[in-house]
Amino acid sequence: MRSVSQGAPRAARRTRLSCAAMNPGDPRSLFDRHAPRILARWREQLRAMPPSSALATPELLTPLMASALALVRQESVLSDAPDPPSLESGECRCGLNPLVTFYLTGECATIEVFWTQPDALAPLAPELRETLCRGVRAAWQRVASLEIALFCSVCQRGAGVAGPALSEPGRAVSGAVHSRAWATARRSAGTPG
Repeated sequence: MRSVSQGAPRAARRTRLSCAAMNPGDPRSLFDRHAPRILARWREQLRAMPPSSALATPELLTPLMASALALVRQESVLSDAPDPPSLESGECRCGLNPLVTFYLTGECATIEVFWTQPDALAPLAPELRETLCRGVRAAWQRVASLEIALFCSVCQRGAGVAGPALSEPGRAVSGAVHSRAWATARRSAGTPG
């Protein structure tokens, strides 16, 4: 038979392990706790965006969300990772890449959920919040840049496009989608534009 004093060390070890898993500088615990909310909000935001092509419908992109979020979660702990590429290198030359809006809305949904949930970023010091958000955004942008570039490398339309990455109307649509996604995320999170 066990005494109460023998159970105390085991409980103390469990407490230490759970505190170690909740390292405030490690965004993985935030992703683990809030993944269902992020995925739900991401679906909502993706449905609100006009599809850029037939491949950009939410019905086709929704099954990719969980694995994309897992990639971003994994990438978010890399503190020595290179800075994300500029938007110019991640742009789609023909304007039809479905992953551009897919990853943009995923990033917006993640930041929105982290800012609106009281157990996410609110209890952290302002400097840590900013550093964590910067790291999460950089992770989204690194994953998005690689996936978008991969999709564009097999695109039949972008190979023959010369000149600027997008035509003026294409750039306007791309900018409008980007602006609308961020405005929606800011409004939902209650942050000023």
